[in-house]
Order: sequence, then C-alpha cells, then structure tokens
Amino acid sequence: MPDMALQGFATRPPERLAMQFSRLFVVLTTALLCACVPVEREVATSNTTALATAAQTQDARALSFVEERCSGCHALRPGVEPPNSQAPSFVAVANDMGFSQDTLHEFFRDGHDTPDAMSIMLTREEAEMASAYIMSLRSPR
Repeated sequence: MPDMALQGFATRPPERLAMQFSRLFVVLTTALLCACVPVEREVATSNTTALATAAQTQDARALSFVEERCSGCHALRPGVEPPNSQAPSFVAVANDMGFSQDTLHEFFRDGHDTPDAMSIMLTREEAEMASAYIMSLRSPR
C-alpha cells in the first residue's frame, strides 16, 4: 500500500510541485536569516558595552591623574574656584584660552613654565590623559 503522504505528490503536476518546493525554500531561508539577526545584535551590543567600559576606565584614569597632579592649583570641574587664584580653571583652559586638544597636548609635552610658578613636563600618556580630560570640559559651540 503506497504511503498516503506521498500519494498527493505523485498526482500533482511537476510545475505545482516545483512551486511548493520553491515556497518552502523561501520560507526556510527567511527563517534561517531571521534567526541570525539577534546573534549579530548581541555581538554588537557586547562590543559597544566593552568600548563604553574601556572609555569609562580611561576617563576615570584621566580624572585620577589630574586630581593628583593638578588640583593643588587648578579647579578641575565646572563651578569650582581654583585653589590658586592665578591658575585658570580647566573649564577656562578648555573654552577661553584658544587651545585645541592637540595644542594643549603639545603644551604639556614641551614643559610649560608660564607663569614662573608652574613648570611641568608630562609623558605622552599623561599629556594625552590631561588634554583629553580638559577638552572634555569644552562647551558645545
């Protein structure tokens, strides 16, 4: 006795059978492609989270560095007066003194000594951290 499920296929014309297989192929392909999307989003989310965490760590290191090396004279945050009245706040350095991140970085690397009371030479990494932190205080223009 022939299998009943196969009996329907045997009586259908080849064109109709091909159309059914084509539809089945399209449905299965679409389902497989849709199943891949969450994995890609999950990887992208994971990478974004890792980058955000790295940026937060770098920001925390920069803040820690400027607190240690600069807070004796300069105000590090908006709305705070500098401990040394002759030292500009970092907000003023970022917004009012004509520095870009690159020129500020060079200023730190060259060992600035203006005014005479201030003489500092930073390593490349220290200059990058300090200039990035200070320029993060720049107001939108």
